[in-house]
Amino acid sequence: MSPTGKAVFVRDGRQWSRVAVSEVLYLEADDNSTTVHTTSRTFIVPRMLKEVLDTVADERIQRIHRCHAVNLERVQAVSDNGLHVGDKWLPIGRSFRGEVLKMLRMM
Repeated sequence: MSPTGKAVFVRDGRQWSRVAVSEVLYLEADDNSTTVHTTSRTFIVPRMLKEVLDTVADERIQRIHRCHAVNLERVQAVSDNGLHVGDKWLPIGRSFRGEVLKMLRMM
């Protein structure tokens, strides 16, 4: 399967829903769960952010903060200390900033 066709299955009530990685906007950690925000809906996964990132294992999805990861293809703008994804602003942690900006190919 090509990287653009990669998908994961996320528990959605009593079933598992297929979510294309390309549709993921960002992920948000909340204690022992992670909220996956996609273009069409939101899923709550009962796993820590690191576990979710390890499962997805896609170079497009990068951690940008201890509580956030983002689909780099969905970043619309970069400000001094954050990224804009859709109508959401997400902070970039200092330890992640250099690598994230390099991956975004800042000119």
